[in-house]
Amino acid sequence: MDRDKILQRFEHETERLTAGVLLDKIVQVERTGALQLTDFFDPYQQRTADRVLHHFKEIKQVMWGGYDGAERVRLLLFPAEKQASVSDVPLAYIEATLPALATELTHRDFLGAILGLGLRREKVGDILFVTKEKTQIIVQPEILSFLLTQWQEVGRYGIRLHEITETELSPAQGRIREVKTTVASLRLDAVASSGFGLSRSKLTPAIRAGHVKLNWQSVKSASATVKEGDIISVTGRGRVEVAHVLGESKKGRIQLLLKKHI
Repeated sequence: MDRDKILQRFEHETERLTAGVLLDKIVQVERTGALQLTDFFDPYQQRTADRVLHHFKEIKQVMWGGYDGAERVRLLLFPAEKQASVSDVPLAYIEATLPALATELTHRDFLGAILGLGLRREKVGDILFVTKEKTQIIVQPEILSFLLTQWQEVGRYGIRLHEITETELSPAQGRIREVKTTVASLRLDAVASSGFGLSRSKLTPAIRAGHVKLNWQSVKSASATVKEGDIISVTGRGRVEVAHVLGESKKGRIQLLLKKHI
């Protein structure tokens, strides 16, 4: 394995870091034949992992985040001659019950409360809003006991926690709407403006405030370049995937097919 040659294929630091983690795991699989697990990967990291594993036909993977369609998943790597399934991916599940008045809490509030306990983001999977009073969180098993004993509030509201099973998860059924549009350039503000139906004058301060993310990373520059396959998210408005760059229109604008997750 030419580690440096593989890493050179990745342009961004986030991609290289993810690729490095995968390469370390692959080395362990090759040396020991033992199954290797990653932390939770977001979809952008998952695509990076696929690109790395493309070079290792003797290594197989299982991706699982607790339910079909999970956004954040753990990867289980194993030798091709062995067998593994989603049941081999260790996960734990927590349900939080909130007061009826806690209607304004968001994904950011829950994640912030968990990270405020000193835990790392990659230890936490999807956060599912079941009802206004019930939220479910998928985590790595090693932090389950800590959360159940130490996590007491979200924002200004106290919460009650208990462990649940995978069969008790209630993921919402997401919808995807395709949007064909044209933009003057592949700048972040231009593409996000088309995808979310917001003016660039409203997006610019949101970007500066860190409310806009590109591939799950905060971007403070409205002129950041977007490419095919990228994911743009705006706090409180969901996310948009740049599914295809379709070329130039007759008027010289760039044609895009966007997928808006709603």
